[in-house]
Amino acid sequence: MNLFTKAKVFILFVAFLIVAGCVFTACSTPSQNPDSTLESSIDNGVEVVYFHRLNRCYSCTYAEDKVRYTLDTFYSDEMADGELVFMAVNVQDDANAAISDKYGAYTSSLYMNKVVNGVDHIEPVTGIWFLVGNDQEFVDLVKSEIAERL
Repeated sequence: MNLFTKAKVFILFVAFLIVAGCVFTACSTPSQNPDSTLESSIDNGVEVVYFHRLNRCYSCTYAEDKVRYTLDTFYSDEMADGELVFMAVNVQDDANAAISDKYGAYTSSLYMNKVVNGVDHIEPVTGIWFLVGNDQEFVDLVKSEIAERL
């Protein structure tokens, strides 16, 4: 390999590391603050919360679209009953600071919160980022994560 080719490979490797770092930091564990004054939107049920930034990439819009599709297609009754709630939240909007802090979100990420008698059980759903572009597996993962909490 000549020097020019090695430089291109190195640049691609560094770019890959940066992108991978962004994806994996989006999947960080939330800080669960039991003293949080922000109440859940339900007393018993599941909150599905998709956090995004103002400028959104393909993966970010894909994720929200497929989560919405899954909810509308397979859980419309639960949503109508209020047992399942979906929120899409811009983490860069100051008006959403409290909910972003509650979930520990700071970039594109999906969280599910099983609320039992008003007590939050918040967990990130990190596997979605490995399934972007694979519609069936993405939907199946989201369905199973919701079913596990209902």
